[in-house]
Amino acid sequence: MAKLSLEDDGYCFVCGKNNPSGLKLKFTLDKENCLTTEFTFTKNHQGYKDIVHGGIIALILDEVMGNLCCRLGKNAIGAQMEVRFKQPTFVGTTLYFKGRIEKQEKKIIYMKAEARNKQGEIVALASGKGVQLKD
Repeated sequence: MAKLSLEDDGYCFVCGKNNPSGLKLKFTLDKENCLTTEFTFTKNHQGYKDIVHGGIIALILDEVMGNLCCRLGKNAIGAQMEVRFKQPTFVGTTLYFKGRIEKQEKKIIYMKAEARNKQGEIVALASGKGVQLKD
């Protein structure tokens, strides 16, 4: 397998500022090395009528974990993710996302992420594994 080069050209669908179709999310790294963001869902993000498509929530959960690895200087790619939805999200709702690294064993990075509504209720949880590439 050829060496994989992880470059940012600003076109990431989730955080790329150059992608005209993207979400353009902005992230904040806190003192505990957790990455946070928020997003308000519109009709463009629905699955069933007025209900946000779970895939777009999973996409942001994945990004909050993967983007965190990048910010912490870990040259890693996602290898596995599991999402558990606790309740539906309706169009017009703002969710608050938070990702963290639980541990690292050799080249495997274990991560967790969550999405909460403005009442602080958990809407979705994710766990993931990333693989740190050789530099």
